[in-house]
Amino acid sequence: MAGSEGSAGVRRSAWWQVPVSRAFERMAALWATPGVGRVALCSPLVGVIGGLGAVAFLLCLQAMYHYVLGGLLHYQMPPTLEGTRHAVSYPWPWWLVLLCPAVGGLISGILVFTWAPEAEGHGTDAMIRAFHRGGGVIRTRVPFIKSIASIITIGTGGSAGQEGPIAQIGSGFGSYLARVLRLHSDERRTLMLAGAAAGVGAIFRAPLGGALFAGEVLYSSTAFESTALLPCLASSIVAYSTFALFITPEPIFSLPPLSFQGLRDLPLYAGLTVVCAAFGWLYVRVFYGMRDRVFNPMPIPRQLKPAVGGLLLGLIALKFPQIMTGGYGWVQWGAIGMPPRLAMPGDGIFEPHMGPALLLALCVLKIVATGFTISSGGSGGVFGPSMLIGGMIGGFYGQLVAGLLPIAHINPAAFVLVGMGGFFAGVSKTPLTSIVMVSEMTGSYSLLVPLMLACGLNMALSRRWTIYEEQVASPIDSPAHQGDFVVDVLDRIRVSEVPVRTEGIDPIPAAMPFKELIQRVARSNQTLFPVLDGDGRLSGIFSLRDVRLALVGSDWGPLVLADDLATRPVLAVTADDSLHTALRRMTELNVDEIPVVSPADPARLIGLLSRRQLTSAYTAMIESLRAPATAPAGREAGPG
Repeated sequence: MAGSEGSAGVRRSAWWQVPVSRAFERMAALWATPGVGRVALCSPLVGVIGGLGAVAFLLCLQAMYHYVLGGLLHYQMPPTLEGTRHAVSYPWPWWLVLLCPAVGGLISGILVFTWAPEAEGHGTDAMIRAFHRGGGVIRTRVPFIKSIASIITIGTGGSAGQEGPIAQIGSGFGSYLARVLRLHSDERRTLMLAGAAAGVGAIFRAPLGGALFAGEVLYSSTAFESTALLPCLASSIVAYSTFALFITPEPIFSLPPLSFQGLRDLPLYAGLTVVCAAFGWLYVRVFYGMRDRVFNPMPIPRQLKPAVGGLLLGLIALKFPQIMTGGYGWVQWGAIGMPPRLAMPGDGIFEPHMGPALLLALCVLKIVATGFTISSGGSGGVFGPSMLIGGMIGGFYGQLVAGLLPIAHINPAAFVLVGMGGFFAGVSKTPLTSIVMVSEMTGSYSLLVPLMLACGLNMALSRRWTIYEEQVASPIDSPAHQGDFVVDVLDRIRVSEVPVRTEGIDPIPAAMPFKELIQRVARSNQTLFPVLDGDGRLSGIFSLRDVRLALVGSDWGPLVLADDLATRPVLAVTADDSLHTALRRMTELNVDEIPVVSPADPARLIGLLSRRQLTSAYTAMIESLRAPATAPAGREAGPG
């Protein structure tokens, strides 16, 4: 009876042990796969940290708004859908309006230039530079310094946005995790992008926009880092979901009911795009002109320059406080109008509170204020200011057109939305990101067609300037992609197209004693030895290097079996894999041969693929690509 109970216990445990064991084996095999496998397992973890980083950053920034801007300056900006209903008030006393941004700039400058000088400016450029030229390496301290400095800069009134610091929080953790796990540089770059996608997708409540941003912002053309898309999507989804556990994710902006009226509206939106392109050129020229011609030549320590920028911003804020911080509320209140849940008693519902002259003035002054804050060395992003500039341009243009064409019944709020997307697409060279992110931030896809027109047309009009100067034109111009032509050629060739050695293979039984194993290896001309279990299935592999290491401990050699030398999981390839995959796995193992197994049964050994066979196939492919194409049969060369 006891025996039967014991047997039942074994049977009961076996039904779950087998699938669990197979799942762990599958994860181990995936982890052993260079490239996508490891990144796929790490991306969700990067997403969790990115989402938590976004929560911490936003709560700290809101605390700064409450205690500094609200408490000291008595400054209550208009709320967005993130906030609650409250009256709008302007900052006072005047001397604090000057002092707060200057002190914030001073503290930020001391933090950044003392401990992490690469964190100055809008941190997205630092992430781009790390991808192209830094091997995906970001120093561990940079995200922390960047975050604290940005919270202080924005929270004291500096004209900067949130995407730069939050992108560095996520990308910094992705880079750190890749270094801890000793991943390949390509994997490190991809994890860094996944971290940036996580942070941006969470803090802007735009998971798809964040995933697209990380892959698109690297290039000044329409190129995209396609290999990072799936990891970025995974990390952004997890980050957004993590963020939602703590802060209810709502669209940032609220719009009245809007619709696209068809072909007659397209010329109006095309006109808005031209205006956005002109302001985009001005934005980039002022931004970098201030850095190169105003702040860099200043004969004062670098730590003090952000304080000078803050003081200059305060001078503008005495008359136009709307240029302080990111300013999303001013777009909602001044250019779009308040939704019912945020409107004050007596306010019109979705009636803009600013006229075209003020909106136009704020466009220009926000450009100057952003230059004062970030070009001086202050810390923060450019996405927030770009949204305000684009929204104000759209509001100005929409009100102007509505006044000139009253019979068209134009709602200026539609042009605010399109202006935000079109302007940022032009200055950042991220048209897909701009389309999706603006739609997600407003919770509306009703103006998708005008957004597509504005973002695509502005890309064509503004090819010669960008706010991200570390961008390169295309992957072929990036040091990160040097040698990719070799990879492309190897990716074209399948293992099944290359001769695989199936004869003369000397497999080693798993139970073979070490002394007998040494004799077998000495008689063989192989460098890699498959280890087969009692059923003749591949259970591991070992190389001559493993044997040499075992000989160092020859005193315990009699106790060693072949199975003890075997490396698991088996790093093998199938007939369907590319030669690029085979080469990378050979490099991982530091061997000149690699097992080829059946796609249907990874434990069934087919043969061994050698590096010499791989190189021969690559050379043959190169020669075929260089060979001139032959004329079709029956057609003679020459005029005809």
